[in-house]
Amino acid sequence: MSAVDREQLPKRTGLTLIAHVTITRLLTLIALNLVFCLTALPLVTLPNAIAALYRCNGLVLREEEFPLFRTYIKAFQSEFLKTLVAGWVVLILLFGAIVCAAFYWSIHADAAILFAMMCAVLAIYLYAVCCNLFYMLSRMRLSLGPLLKNAFLLVFLQPIKKTAICLISLLVLGLCAWWFPRTLPVVVLIGFSLAALIACYGVRDKIEQSVIS
Repeated sequence: MSAVDREQLPKRTGLTLIAHVTITRLLTLIALNLVFCLTALPLVTLPNAIAALYRCNGLVLREEEFPLFRTYIKAFQSEFLKTLVAGWVVLILLFGAIVCAAFYWSIHADAAILFAMMCAVLAIYLYAVCCNLFYMLSRMRLSLGPLLKNAFLLVFLQPIKKTAICLISLLVLGLCAWWFPRTLPVVVLIGFSLAALIACYGVRDKIEQSVIS
């Protein structure tokens, strides 16, 4: 098929694009996942590893060819301290909300269940904030204040369909965690890169249209 013929094909969007990219770039996603697991292993570098993963997945979504390892390492090292600080600010809030939801759920009291539901909703919101933040860290050069401001505010500006797609990425991670360690092969091979790919698609359009500097 010629380049002209490819340009005349209908543009893939939504889950069709995600499925197409997942199938055609499966080996790339597996390689990305393995590199991510290695660079996130010290835990302290988790925000930088996520930002690098989002950077590469953004390129995969645009169906661009790129040197995987070199691109990943460059994104991992880019603005290292700012990415580390901004990432951990939001990740600590997210993990705190998840722990609180699990704690209140375990109490088995009516009031506690209400608090558990509130914490669960907060965790979902903070996950969407994380998706915004790490995509911006992977694509844009903003100072810490505007980064965090946009990450929190853009959740309310995202179209409902795109927010739902972000929640699919949360579902992928949730299922991997729920059935762990049976899902260990999935986690090691593709779980994180697939979730990041879905999240990137969910947030990219609104961020690139509406980021406030």
